[in-house]
Amino acid sequence: MKLILGLDAGTSSTKLMAMTEDGKRFITPMRMGPMSSHKSFCAALSRFAADNAMTEEDFAWIAATGGRATHVGEEILGVPVRRMNEIEAMAAGALRFSQQKKGVVVNMGTGTTLVYAEEGKQPEHIFGSALGGGTLLGLGSRLAGTSNYTELLFLAGKGDRRRADLSIADMDFACPPEVIKAMHFADVESLDERLTLSNFGKLRPEDNVEDKDAAAALVNLILEVVGTEAMLACRAKNCDTAIVVGTLADLPGSDAVFALFEQLCGVKFVKAGMPSFVTAAGALLRAMEQE
Repeated sequence: MKLILGLDAGTSSTKLMAMTEDGKRFITPMRMGPMSSHKSFCAALSRFAADNAMTEEDFAWIAATGGRATHVGEEILGVPVRRMNEIEAMAAGALRFSQQKKGVVVNMGTGTTLVYAEEGKQPEHIFGSALGGGTLLGLGSRLAGTSNYTELLFLAGKGDRRRADLSIADMDFACPPEVIKAMHFADVESLDERLTLSNFGKLRPEDNVEDKDAAAALVNLILEVVGTEAMLACRAKNCDTAIVVGTLADLPGSDAVFALFEQLCGVKFVKAGMPSFVTAAGALLRAMEQE
């Protein structure tokens, strides 16, 4: 039995996942760097095949999606290519790998895309934001001295974002009542001390924030903003479930941040299995539906 290959040609990385033609078995996925030429996609297919003890002849066709899919062409090493809608692929993969029937899909990639997905219905693109992996790498180079993704996550895992962020725990509740009233907090002392009052509120020269703490605060900023976006999107769609997918879904601290959003906002955050490869897998699933 031949295989079909799902190819998610993203802005920051390329994801490949294969599946048997009967749709019953997935092959171990692979992630590579971004690609922008037909030649590079040919090399990617050759490597994927070699790593799985296969040849190009083992593939029946390729389901391609993503921002760089226009560079793929009509075939790769003789294997025909079918272009799939990225929003539809994202929604199909998210529902399958989260085992949910509906939800707001939060795709954390170079930027962030939010899509409402429900079984049996056409997915709806809600909105997107420019904050994501590109933000992490760009600001990481300035704040933590590196734009290397692995190094940034390593630093963030060792750091303490509380040394760079102002939180509710940092507030001086001995300040005059009129000051607290002016801040429009009905009951400041009842707020959860883990809540951020100001991202990077302690990032002044005199605070001597270390690179690892700045990296942890940067990761936290991304997670908090994405969590807020997900919460607002869920409210707009009258939905209580956010399905988190994408390369940044496993950022250090993500479980704790999303758990706090669940507690405060009543939105359930579900992380899909193999989140980086959800869209590639979804391209396969959508292509199978059209057979």
